[in-house]
Amino acid sequence: MSQIVTELTGVPRTLLLPLRGRADEQSNPHPLFQDPLAVEWLKLAGWDQELEKFYSKSAKSGSILAAIRTYQHDQITSVHIANHSHPVVVELGAGLSSRFHRIGQNVYRWFELDLPMVTELRSKLDTQTEQHQFISASVMDFDWMNNLPNVEPENILFIAEGLLPYFEVNEVQQLISTMRSRFPGATLDVEVIGNSAKMFSKRFSQIGAPLKWFLKNEQDLSAMGLQVVNTWCLYQLYPERWPWQWQLLLKLLTQFPYFRNTYLIVETKL
Repeated sequence: MSQIVTELTGVPRTLLLPLRGRADEQSNPHPLFQDPLAVEWLKLAGWDQELEKFYSKSAKSGSILAAIRTYQHDQITSVHIANHSHPVVVELGAGLSSRFHRIGQNVYRWFELDLPMVTELRSKLDTQTEQHQFISASVMDFDWMNNLPNVEPENILFIAEGLLPYFEVNEVQQLISTMRSRFPGATLDVEVIGNSAKMFSKRFSQIGAPLKWFLKNEQDLSAMGLQVVNTWCLYQLYPERWPWQWQLLLKLLTQFPYFRNTYLIVETKL
C-alpha cells in the first residue's frame, strides 16, 4: 500500500472510494465518461485494502453507483457552465475529483476545497492554475468563502458530493444558513441519504467515517431553507448499467419512498 494512502484517516480516507469507482468505470466497454486521470491517480496514490469490501465482486454495486453519481453530477455541472456567463464551480470536500479535467474547460473559476491532508495529496497529483485552484480548509471553516471571486451568486455552483452525511444535522444547517447569507441565489448540488441508509453506517464506522445525517426525503432540505429544484433517486438513474435482475428489483423497490430516498441527488437554490 502506498505511503500516501497510509496517511489518510477518518473521512478523508473515503476519497479512495469514488476514485476507485471512476477508475473501474474505464474498463467498461461503454463507460459513462472518460477519466484516464482516475486510473493514473489510483495507481500513484495506491489502494487501501481495508476498503476492498466496498468494491469486491460481491459488492459490485459500489462501482456502478460511483459511476452513476459521478456522471449525474457531471451533467448538472455542464448545464450550469453552459448557462452562465462567468460560471464558478466549487467542489466541497473535493477529495480527488477529476471533474474539472473532464468538463471544466469553459469554466471561469473552479475550486477544489478539502482538508489540508487531502489538498496536500492532490498537490502531488494535480497542478493549480489561475482557472483551477485548491482551497485547503474544512468546509466548516467559513473563511474559505472569502476565496471565491466577486461574481453574481447565480453564477456559482457548489457541489457537495458525498460530503454532508458525515456531519451532524446542526452543522449542516449552520453551513447552509451561512452559504445562503453569503451567496443567495447560488446553486447547491447536494447528495443526501435517507433513513434506510443507516444499514450501511456500520461499514463506514469501521473505517473511522461514521455517517451522521439522514433525511426522510428532499423536503427536509426545504425545511432547512433550500429551494429544491430537481431531485434524482440514484437507483433510478441509468438503469441499463445494472444487471437485468437488479433492474427489475430496483424498479420495484424504488416505488416505495423508504427505498427511493435511500440515496438522492438534489439540485437546490440557496
